[in-house]
Amino acid sequence: MIRRLLLVLLLSLALPAAAQAVPATDYTDMWWNASESGWGVSFVQHPSDQVYAVWYTYDPREPDPATGQFKPLWIVMAGGTWTSPTSISGTVYVTNGRPFSQPGSDTVVTPVGTFAFNFSSASTGTFTYNIAAPAGIPASDPAFNLPTLSGTKLITRQGF
Repeated sequence: MIRRLLLVLLLSLALPAAAQAVPATDYTDMWWNASESGWGVSFVQHPSDQVYAVWYTYDPREPDPATGQFKPLWIVMAGGTWTSPTSISGTVYVTNGRPFSQPGSDTVVTPVGTFAFNFSSASTGTFTYNIAAPAGIPASDPAFNLPTLSGTKLITRQGF
């Protein structure tokens, strides 16, 4: 009886991991859209098929009045779930903290939405994003005053 319970427990833990699809290829690279300068995605696929993706873009609202420059905006997906051999989606975060050269640790990580990547080939795909700051966060949170962003962009592997 105990063996049967242990087997059921092990299967219940293993099935969600086994349900995740195996990626069709390694999509690790820089991705962009040549007709839209000023943004891109760094996509790193680890041997475990886990993904670390960073969308680097600019805050689309008005530029900083002091500098005239738009504020850089980096949004991170660490993990995700492969829903098919060519599609992955996951929760995304904004973070802040100290520079690596300063002692201490006061990093804040705030979930702000989702990314989805759907690859139509090894060199093309679509990138879908839905970003919004959570309600009621303090002004010290890195997601405070984050613009709401959502859309889909065509992406192409950046050849080097």
